[in-house]
Amino acid sequence: MNKIVLWVLAVVIVAGGWFLYSSAPAQESADTEVVAGGVVAPQAVSVEGANTNVTEVVSKVPDIVITFTDSGFVPSSLTVKKGQTVRWANNSGSKVWPASAVHPTHGVYPQKSASDCLGSSFDACRALSQGESWDFTFDYVGEWKFHNHLNGSQKGSVIVTE
Repeated sequence: MNKIVLWVLAVVIVAGGWFLYSSAPAQESADTEVVAGGVVAPQAVSVEGANTNVTEVVSKVPDIVITFTDSGFVPSSLTVKKGQTVRWANNSGSKVWPASAVHPTHGVYPQKSASDCLGSSFDACRALSQGESWDFTFDYVGEWKFHNHLNGSQKGSVIVTE
């Protein structure tokens, strides 16, 4: 009788362990992240320049991505909710410097900090090379225009709602 109880107990323990192991969600390693389209990218943040949220590779998944192509910003206008993060990703053959409009002051967006470079926190503070990106979280409701500081005719807007 004792052997049967021990045998049943062993089977229950093994089955329970297998169940817990097989039902646990798969986890990415600490230094990778899945981005849109299922691509896995290493996490790293470039600290070049004055603004440390300029990234050379993906540092987190943004809410929305604006891609800079050889034709300009895509999309050039979009709507987000307050607190959402927008990523400007350079997929062009040239450099891009996303910054708050109106050019050249960049001072329209109300968020300011000591690390701002041209009058607003809504400014990458440097040109992004191909493959680099810059993230900005919108904490103020309104329509916030942006442009390529290296080519003021390339522009767009982000409408932020509650």
